[in-house]
Amino acid sequence: MNEKKISVIIPCRNEVQNIENCIGNVYDFDAPGGGFEVIVVDGMSNDGTRDVLCELKKQYPELVLIDNPHKTVPHAMNLGIQQTTGEYIVRVDVRCIHPKTYLKDLITLSEQTKADNVGGVLEPIGNTYVQKSIAAAYRSPIAMGGALRNRGDFVGETDAVYGGCFRRESLIEVGMYDEEMVRNQDDELSFRLRKAGGKIIQSGKIKIKYFPRTRFKQLFKQFLQYGYWKVASLKKHPKQAHWRHFLPAALVSGFSGLLFLSLIYKHAFFALLLYCGCYMLAVSLESLRIARHNGINLWPGIIVSISAIHIGFGIGFLVALFSSLGRFEPVWIKSLSR
Repeated sequence: MNEKKISVIIPCRNEVQNIENCIGNVYDFDAPGGGFEVIVVDGMSNDGTRDVLCELKKQYPELVLIDNPHKTVPHAMNLGIQQTTGEYIVRVDVRCIHPKTYLKDLITLSEQTKADNVGGVLEPIGNTYVQKSIAAAYRSPIAMGGALRNRGDFVGETDAVYGGCFRRESLIEVGMYDEEMVRNQDDELSFRLRKAGGKIIQSGKIKIKYFPRTRFKQLFKQFLQYGYWKVASLKKHPKQAHWRHFLPAALVSGFSGLLFLSLIYKHAFFALLLYCGCYMLAVSLESLRIARHNGINLWPGIIVSISAIHIGFGIGFLVALFSSLGRFEPVWIKSLSR
């Protein structure tokens, strides 16, 4: 039996509908030898989350609550890490449901592989039509990658994993989380870990259920920020760049360029229609393929979801590029809530 204590860190902000289930899920974990501690770092929630946390503190007196005045995830993680006492640090997302054996499985995987960070795969699920549509869209290779892709029982090295189970010593050695990275902080940290010679291992046998956003508008905002902060991540680590990071920006550039030309040349309007038609046909066919396995009634919702992911990410990416060239910061993107 492993006798090494684990520290579970839960960053949250305005998660009144999810926080109670999350804490209950975590305290239902099978405890590895040495036990585990739970640290919730709240980003000054104003939707009732803090009231729920205070009640949960009565139910779980050992629960550690920390305020995060900066409100962002990397600040939350670093504040939590500074309070940890475990040899291993596990990040848990409020919107996920983890298996009872989650901690034991992670520690076993870490010990067997000697990796600096290990994790499982996310299985998107939903309760509402919109959530189910987004969850289905996430299963498409043209929408998402890595942590949300079903790779069977694959176990091996990867670029990044959901949440992560870190060796505390390795995490501190690489400088913990980059607090400038409001989004994409996991990818950025994973790159530094690998650059320092560390290994990141993903196991398809460890499956975590993930509830996506409940509205298409929230999904668009989410990927708008992902696109924006991906540029910051690539500027810090150019070797992390992959061709797929640029495709959404190229797509949006094509839309924008043809729209502008159509205001000047009438023939460009037909090119714009053809461009839009080809894109929507491709997305519709892929959405139909996904819908056939997840419910044909989700077909329209999947089309909207994939389009929101592509266009949101592309706009965010382009805004980041132009803002860096013009040396201005678009506060309206940085201020978007999760």
